[in-house]
Amino acid sequence: MTAIASEVPLPGDNRLGAILGDLSSKGWSWQPQMLPDELYAALRAEVLAANAEGDLAPAGIGRETDFQLDRTIRKSRIAWMDGSTPAQAGFLLWTEQLRQALNRGLMIGLFEFEACFAVYQPGEFYDRHLDSFEGARNRVVSLVVYLNEDWTGENGGALVVWPEGADETAEPAARILPERAGVVFMLSETVPHAVEVTQASRFGIAAWWRVNPSIQGQIDPLA
Repeated sequence: MTAIASEVPLPGDNRLGAILGDLSSKGWSWQPQMLPDELYAALRAEVLAANAEGDLAPAGIGRETDFQLDRTIRKSRIAWMDGSTPAQAGFLLWTEQLRQALNRGLMIGLFEFEACFAVYQPGEFYDRHLDSFEGARNRVVSLVVYLNEDWTGENGGALVVWPEGADETAEPAARILPERAGVVFMLSETVPHAVEVTQASRFGIAAWWRVNPSIQGQIDPLA
């Protein structure tokens, strides 16, 4: 695979301003066609290859001692990213620039980042959930990136987003189709969301930033 450029462009100030404004006012932001074309193509090729080669593992819920596989809540497969390929390195560079922009604009103190490829096959889904318990600080801002071509409403698999802090009786704020190079930002602790049942293979990246609750410079391990 060809190398990704050492400087992956961020969107212009108007789009960054829209993201910051959305996160401040409603806790989430949908940005169509945000991922740069070269990066999109490289990441899509990598996740398609991983899927074809069986390099993805069943996704669970919870972390460490609370981790469990519950196929009634979440059915998908994932592969964690470690930056070891040109596509992943380019993505981590791009998200690092985003982290710095979010920190400047929101004074939020984002520190660590983790990401995985996420694949949903026909019939798979993820029920309504939060990405972090409020106050846990292990995940503060969530990032979702879509790597699909020619997605339509008939394919299902929409990301359903509820208003910040909404209970289960509330109407959703949006249903977002996982369209090519689209990017979603969400506050991890307060924005409930779900993935509806997909009718086609659905490819993307799920990622999260967290703050550093460490003491005396010792980084708290990923929770």
